[in-house]
Amino acid sequence: MKKSILAVAIAGALLAHTSIQAIEQAPPSQAQSPAPAKPVKSALFEAITAAAKEINAAMGGETDTVKRLEILSKLEFSPELRAQLKEVFGSERGIPVLRTSGPKGQAIYTTKLAPHTYLDESAVAFSWAELNSRSVVNKAGTTLDSSMTWPSLSIVGASASGTIEKMSMDLKQARAKDGLWYGTVGMKVGAVAVRGTTPGSSEFKETARLEDIAVNGGVALRGKKADASYALSIKSIVFGGDRVDRANFGMHVLNLPAQALADLDHEIKKIQGSGLPADAQTEVTLKTMKSFGKSMATSGASLVIDDISAAYHGNTASIKGCVDFDKVVEADFDAPIELAKKIIARFDVRLPVAMVNDVSRLMASKQVDAAAPNSAGQIDLAAKNIAGLVIGKLVNEGFAVMDKGELRSTIDIRNGKVTFNGKIVPIPGMPNGDLVQVYQRAKAAPVPVPVPTPTPAKQ
Repeated sequence: MKKSILAVAIAGALLAHTSIQAIEQAPPSQAQSPAPAKPVKSALFEAITAAAKEINAAMGGETDTVKRLEILSKLEFSPELRAQLKEVFGSERGIPVLRTSGPKGQAIYTTKLAPHTYLDESAVAFSWAELNSRSVVNKAGTTLDSSMTWPSLSIVGASASGTIEKMSMDLKQARAKDGLWYGTVGMKVGAVAVRGTTPGSSEFKETARLEDIAVNGGVALRGKKADASYALSIKSIVFGGDRVDRANFGMHVLNLPAQALADLDHEIKKIQGSGLPADAQTEVTLKTMKSFGKSMATSGASLVIDDISAAYHGNTASIKGCVDFDKVVEADFDAPIELAKKIIARFDVRLPVAMVNDVSRLMASKQVDAAAPNSAGQIDLAAKNIAGLVIGKLVNEGFAVMDKGELRSTIDIRNGKVTFNGKIVPIPGMPNGDLVQVYQRAKAAPVPVPVPTPTPAKQ
């Protein structure tokens, strides 16, 4: 809710709009000789950009979420912009924010984007169902509960199209004494589909599809510390005639210094409202993030990888682990070698042999001409050779062990060295698996001197 509701609601449309135009306008030879893309005139983009400028001007540097909602509820766009919004969104107010009184002094802010179809001058058609959003704020302005639903958004061009279905969001936050908002947020998307046509055909065929996408995150306060969590799950990913059954990514960060987190939030808001040029804002933001990173490391924050996994043909590969810092002090940041030595990480990797076989067969099928005599036999043989090479190297050289049909390995980073199952992996450029030696070699390497271009002799 810290961004304007207008910007949040239409961000997906802008990304898809840009992608479709890039696909349609790319010349056949672009893959061989890329050239800078020419700006595409778009009334949709122009209207959104103009609305964002007027919203930012109305905010006047205000960063408080609740106060920003109140400003949005009273905002009136300029007459020129109202005409643009009427054309693009079917309403002069775009996505209006309305304020009503709720029980026990609560304020309720609702938004509604009416169903509409719009054809841009670039021949890209946008069509969406009704979007509804509702935010409830307590009298003190310290709690915020929001929800949003958007059944569908469709973007169709001459040779590519995309749809997003069953979008929703739920957010519950409370503001602490330090001014930082804590709470949880969950977002869901039923399906994302991309379709395309081949030259000479008007039939759209699905080229990629993601189903049941869920994103959940949150920040919880524990005394002087805070914990943050993030999780992404996708039920299925279909592409190129193949399918990944599911994909997960889950992590959380423990023991974040709450005061440093609040200071970071305050500084970021101050930078955003400073009026500095974009490049200057980026530079200051990077310095602020670096300072926060130091606070994380010296305070004993820990990164936990709960689950990074993917299932393919019914088999699941996964990684779990954690990253810690061993007694980091301020001086370590002036000596990268010392900081590298204090990183302690451990990751447990599980890879089913059946998945190795399946992926090997997929690789083999790309190498063998399907029209060749006995292609099936050639694919079988190539797949066995690839799988045997991979499994044999990992097991025979001790980088993994075989257990109940799985390849298992533990990756350790300690004292600046990386090991797999207790063995040092001879990675190019990393002698003895030592990260410190990599850094020392890079630092000692002579700086390359540019070779002057010979001047053509005068005729």
